[in-house]
Parts: sequence; C-alpha cells; structure tokens
Amino acid sequence: MVKFSSVVMCLTTALHIQSIALLTFAFNPRPMIQRPINVGRSRLQSSSTPSQENVEPAPPLLDKEKIEIDRFVVQNRFRVRAGREAAFEKRWADRESRLGNLSGFRFFCMLRRVDNNQSKSEGGKSGEDNSSQDDTNYISCTVWENFDNFDAWRKGDAFKEAHGGGTVGGVAAMLIATAKNTKGKPKPAYWQGLLPVSTPGNPPSDGEGWRRIEADGKSTLPRDCFVAMNRFAIQPGMHDVFEDRFAARESSLTEYDGFQGFLLLRRDGAKKAGDGGEPDDGVTHSTFSIWKNRDAFEAWKSDSATKEKGSSAKKEGEKGGGKSRPPNLFTRPPIPSFYEGILALESAKGV
Repeated sequence: MVKFSSVVMCLTTALHIQSIALLTFAFNPRPMIQRPINVGRSRLQSSSTPSQENVEPAPPLLDKEKIEIDRFVVQNRFRVRAGREAAFEKRWADRESRLGNLSGFRFFCMLRRVDNNQSKSEGGKSGEDNSSQDDTNYISCTVWENFDNFDAWRKGDAFKEAHGGGTVGGVAAMLIATAKNTKGKPKPAYWQGLLPVSTPGNPPSDGEGWRRIEADGKSTLPRDCFVAMNRFAIQPGMHDVFEDRFAARESSLTEYDGFQGFLLLRRDGAKKAGDGGEPDDGVTHSTFSIWKNRDAFEAWKSDSATKEKGSSAKKEGEKGGGKSRPPNLFTRPPIPSFYEGILALESAKGV
C-alpha cells in the first residue's frame, strides 16, 4: 500500500513544478514583437522607434491602415464556471495592482456578459448574443494609449505584482483558483483603437492605481458601468470601406446623458499582438461604447433608430424611390454583446 506521506510528496512536487513553470512565464514574458512603424499614422505612438536592422515587420492582419490609431486595447476572454462567478470576481477585486498609475493607462474594467434584453441583476440568463458565441462570459479589458505602454507593463514589476504577487506561493494560489473558477485558459484579443470619443474620467481620489472593493466571494460585485459591443466580420478587401463609413458618420454621442466613451476596434493579431494571424472567432472589428447604465444606452439607441429611419426615408425620396444596394461588407451578421462593467478604473482623460 502506498503511504499517504508519499502521495502528499508527489502532489507537492507536481504543484511546485507547475508553479515554477507559471513563474517562468510571468517573469520572462514573450519577446517583444517587432511591429511595423506607422508613418504619420498615430499621434500617440512613442517618439522613439526601434532600430530597423534585422527587423522583420509582422504582417498586417487587415488590408491597409488609413485611419489613425489612437489606442491599443487588450482583452482576455474567460469562461467562468457556473456558480463560481462571485469567487472569480473576488480574485480580481483582491489583487494587488497599480495599473491606474502606469504611463499610458486610459481605462480598465471587467466585463460581465448579460442578456440582450435584461441585465443580470434583473434575472437575465442568456440572450441573442450568446447564441452566436462560445461560453465566454467574462472579459478583462484594458485601454492603453499605445502598444509601447502595454508592452512596458507586461515586462515590468507591475505585471508580476498583479499575477501572484511575485512569489511561488502567490502564483500557486492563483493557479489553483483559476482551475476552480474557469474552464481552460483565457483567450487574448488585441485591438487597435480608432475614432475615440471620450468624456473626462474619474480616477480614484486617493491616488491609488486600483480600486479597493470589498468582495465576499458569495455575491457578485455591483455594476459600475454598462458596455455595448457590436462585433463585425468584414469581407477581405472591404476593411477600408467599413472603417471609412464609420469615420464619415456624424457623432453626437457626447450630447447624451450617461455616455462615457467610444472606440471603433480593429483586430490586431491572433495569439500575439501584431502577429498577422487570423482572429480565432473571425471578428475583425467591433464597436466599444461605455455608458453609465443600460437605461442611458437604450435611450441613445432608441433616439438613433428614430433619426436613422427619418434620414433613410429622406434619402429614398431624393432618389425618386430608386434602390441602390451598397456592397456587402460582412461575412456574417454582426453580433451584439452587452456587459455590466465591474471594477472599473478610469484615468483623468477617460477612454
């Protein structure tokens, strides 16, 4: 019969090896991806540029870049187990972080997916957005001014502090909690942020780089904001047309009560930022709008639909009833997704 002490020793050894492996990843992040220089494209990119000797630019995911890149957005998509939502949120609420004090930081929140028609607090379980996606139900979302800011965080001490506190024990605890709370590893999604519209943010008054929120691990956290995303899969060769149409729109978002920020997101790679890979979900673009609550979003949506209907009728009359169909931009219908934002952290500049 195998002795209990021997079993414990084997389990301890396995956990130690697993922890060391994760520490190796956390403390020695993947090498910086050499990215092509955007000439005259982004006014927020760092003024310093890498040497061009022996640099192989990553192939672009999209056809061309015409619209200026104003932000870099990083998302991690989680599949949280049923019944473990509160425990998952507590792990994030209790983490040590100084994210809000880092150079180039603009906005962070954890997105908790809700139904198309009801918020989670109203009893919503699933909606139209769930039918066309996998079981991703939480997404961490960080908005940076540019890729260099994100890369500096990823390679610095702040990253280690937020991922296990920089100790073997901390990483082991994170590893165990992750196995309990989620199904599989989180999937990253990298985006270039275009056409920003923002209102001033409200950073923590105490100067901390992270909001301290009490979480008991039994009840989910209160909502801080409401986020709407409309995901698009654009036909090859039509990305510029799609983006130009968005750029030509007249935005009145800042005139609506409860509006906080907007970005048009352009996918930037697959497993690594700028690696030129195809998105794992086929989504090439997405809108990203932040509101104080769902009522504010619904008020804007209703008003926009009314104005759009009137505008379409006027254009149709000017054409004498003739019909002209625009080119088909999509490989599939857009997918609307809605979220409650928790643990929201803002910069003074806003999104």
